[in-house]
Order: sequence, then structure tokens, then C-alpha cells
Amino acid sequence: MPWSTTTDIDAFTSAAGEFLASRPVEHNPLLTEADHLSRRPQPDADQAYGWWTDDAGLVAGAFLRAPRHAPVLSPMSEEAVGELVGVLTVDDGVGCDVTTVDAVQAAWASVGTSLVPRHRLVVHRLDAFRPPAPAPGRPRVAEEPDEPLLDQWFDELMAANPGDPSDRAFVVTDPLADGRISLWEVDGEPVAMAGRTRVRAGMTRVGAVYAPSGDARLEGAVLAAATAAAADVADDVLVLAASGDREGVARLAALGYRSVRERIMLAPAP
Repeated sequence: MPWSTTTDIDAFTSAAGEFLASRPVEHNPLLTEADHLSRRPQPDADQAYGWWTDDAGLVAGAFLRAPRHAPVLSPMSEEAVGELVGVLTVDDGVGCDVTTVDAVQAAWASVGTSLVPRHRLVVHRLDAFRPPAPAPGRPRVAEEPDEPLLDQWFDELMAANPGDPSDRAFVVTDPLADGRISLWEVDGEPVAMAGRTRVRAGMTRVGAVYAPSGDARLEGAVLAAATAAAADVADDVLVLAASGDREGVARLAALGYRSVRERIMLAPAP
């Protein structure tokens, strides 16, 4: 069956939403981005979405290219990947599940494009939350008066990670409005932040963990606070960590996370 494509996020979620929600841990990048974009429609020209229907008439694969982002793929069959070459461009790279890397590379190699790994992200899922040793200070939920500080920290995060296309609304504006940003305070002053996505299909993802001082203990404290808050509202609590980040992985393991998936960002070879 051919791919169906659209630039309308609502059409995409109507067609592929049930498929994405069926495996929220595997599909978390598409699920969270689709949820965000459905509440903040963007101009049609800078986005694309697609879903693959199998012989039984069921959606069995999907891709999502958000504005200013490289496309991301769900796990899918080799047949679906092969047909995808005709409808998706990967000039800026493509993110895929580790189980589909070989198929994606082979499919684009067949049309003369060599894709090589740019970076790897490991998906960690919370098993049972284990509170860390107490750190100085206390957690609280960020509120509207905190927005200027959070905007400043967002700018610092982006400056430290050039090329990161993260949207301010995704990291600050929307989670702040929904009470999804945890702050860590010492002597009444915010010193670290961590946010989480909206709960979709029982899943939320913790991210944007940042302490301007670079103090790992403060980052660990606010990560733990955000994790505890997430565990109260979601069945699946996820965090992404760079492959090879031993310190970060150890910190996650101490809180009760374990690695469950790996995602690879492929990019055209120089």
C-alpha cells in the first residue's frame, strides 16, 4: 500500500493517532511532537506527515517532520521504508528507531544517498522511583512570574547546544501554563529546572534539565523532583540520554530508570 501524506497535523493525528498511542514508549518522539503541534498549528510549507497502511488496512508506520526539525520515523517494515524514499527528503537527516536503521540506510543508498549515524539517544523508562539523598533546597512548580527567568535559561540552553531546533513554546511556554515545569530552590532562589511533556496514552517524557551553575547535584535534585511529579500522573515516564553519557545514565539508574530503546539520528555523509 502507498504512503498517505499531508501537511495538516489534524489530518495526521486523525489517521495515525491510534497507531501512535498503541505503543507510546516506542512512538514517544512522534506522539509528543504531534500533540504539541496540534495545539500550535504551523504554516503548511515547513512540515510534513505521513502514515503507511498495511494489507489489512491498518496503519503500520508513520513519519513526522515538524517545522525546523529533521523528520522522525516510527518503527516500520522494510517494505514501508522502501516506499518512503519516494515521499520523504532527508537532506537534514532523519531520526529512526534502532530496529530500522539498516533498512533506512539501505533504502536511501538505493537512490544514491549515503546516511551515516550522527548521534544516538537512549530512551530510559522509569521502573520504580527511588528518591535520591536529600540535596539542599526544595522543589516547587514553576508559575507565571518565573517566565522571564525560564526564557533566559532556555536561551542559555540553546546557546550551549547550537543547532538544537527546540521550540520555546515546547520547552517553556506550554509546560509553564500547564504546571509541567519543576524548579529547585535554594534559600528561596530558583537554581535549576526540568520540564515534562503532556501525558499522551499514559506516557510523559522528562527533559530540559538545566542548572545554570552546572552543579550536577542540583540537576539531579530537579530531575528527581520532575520524575516524582511525572510518576504521579503517567504510567510510562521516559527520559532521553545521549549514548555514551555514563554519568547521566548512572544518575538515571539511581532514580529507577532503565534503558529500553535506542534512537539514531542519521545524516547524509559529507
